[in-house]
Amino acid sequence: MIRISALKQFLRKLILLFITLFVSSCGSSDYLYVHTPADESHTYYEIDADIEDDEKVSAYIAPYIRDMENSMGQVLTVSEGPFESAVPEGALGNLVADIVRYRAIAEMRANVHVSVINNGGLQVPLPEGEITVGHIYYLIPSENKITVLKFSGTQLEKIARELAAVNGEPVSGIRFRIVDGTARDILVDSMNLDPNRYYWVATSTWLADGGGDVPTLWEPVERRNFDVLIRDALKDYLWAQETISPYVDQRVRN
Repeated sequence: MIRISALKQFLRKLILLFITLFVSSCGSSDYLYVHTPADESHTYYEIDADIEDDEKVSAYIAPYIRDMENSMGQVLTVSEGPFESAVPEGALGNLVADIVRYRAIAEMRANVHVSVINNGGLQVPLPEGEITVGHIYYLIPSENKITVLKFSGTQLEKIARELAAVNGEPVSGIRFRIVDGTARDILVDSMNLDPNRYYWVATSTWLADGGGDVPTLWEPVERRNFDVLIRDALKDYLWAQETISPYVDQRVRN
């Protein structure tokens, strides 16, 4: 279970640091980074957990801490079991990949055939029981947004093969078997992949911009970016669900 108090402590120290630096810049420079162009020397001051609380500063930031606690503690839905990452397929990856594709369809107002994300971007599992806003921030702390890419059927087949080569990543809308490290029996929307048509693929900006192990994602025929954080898409979807349950459906199997 993720402890919201840990987030509170981190935020409190961060705000204290910013205030200390601001106050220092208005007065003494004893606590500031010192740069001397003549000899390029630098002076550093260590800031760690041993810094004592300042009562005035603590009182000043207390309302912000309370607001953050209330926000992060907001319950989005209730899970009937834990969502965890796994290869070639896991319940957590399935959930996020499906949500990314559903939100991409809503933003495009057109069919988005497939979504691809990466397990490495999912930092923690989601627990059984109440799922809060704080859980989603721990799950996806990065600022990745949804982007939708257009590929030929031949390119999409290459994407499936690249996914198979790393023993699978979370996907939605596509199914295949991994045999000897390559993708076989590829289906899109329950139909055989057609090398002569085009497909829209939703993914993260990180994967589209050169991250991960799927280089074909970097060379789309067309790209459409949306100002929607993947984290926000998850929050919006989960808020609309009374309960959720972990699921795997053999979309990627070996």
